[in-house]
Amino acid sequence: MNVLKKMKFGVVALSMATVFTACSSDDDSTNVPNQGHLKIAAKASYSPVASRGVNSVNLGEFLVNFKEIELELQDGFYDSDDDIELKGPFEIDLFSGNSVQLVDIEIPNGIYEEIEFEFDKSENPNSDLFGRSMQMTGEINGQAFIFWHDFEDEIEIDYEDSEQKLVINNDTKEVVINFDLNAVLGMVDLSTATDGDGDGVIVISPEDMDGNNDLAEAIKEAFKVQIDLLDD
Repeated sequence: MNVLKKMKFGVVALSMATVFTACSSDDDSTNVPNQGHLKIAAKASYSPVASRGVNSVNLGEFLVNFKEIELELQDGFYDSDDDIELKGPFEIDLFSGNSVQLVDIEIPNGIYEEIEFEFDKSENPNSDLFGRSMQMTGEINGQAFIFWHDFEDEIEIDYEDSEQKLVINNDTKEVVINFDLNAVLGMVDLSTATDGDGDGVIVISPEDMDGNNDLAEAIKEAFKVQIDLLDD
């Protein structure tokens, strides 16, 4: 399994693109000539260990919401504006124990330079993620905590080897978006987290109810460099 280059973050306007909706269908199960198959999944890698500044951190839940996923064709294939957008939302619990499949689709043969996905706030009022794009819960030294953020960012991922591309040629490819939670926790000092309002739960969020706004920003920034794309 090869690890692709860690992503660059930035708010980037999406081009108008050919839209493929990820859904199940019994209408057409026959492979189409000049098309291949792509499966995209996501997972979190984590094992309970002591973290920077604290004796123990145990995570219990990790939720994320992607607005969409985009595949960018290499210049010269078809029209460079005809990138493929996979419309979400993709709201997933990455602590389910296995990789969570996001899409399983047929796409045109071609060379794809980048895979992009966009964090966005959940618009589902019945979801624990409503109004948020990421949420993580657990315990810090035995005390309950919750980290959440509502950031909106588009992530562009390409191969570490600039000569290597995602090539679809009448075959099946599988890629996995991996969140390295141990690496994230190793980059931040959770010993600074406080329960400012004294309700028994440490809240780390941009709203700063417990005085942890700076820590919430640090965790968000750590995620930006600890998400990999794994290529089977």
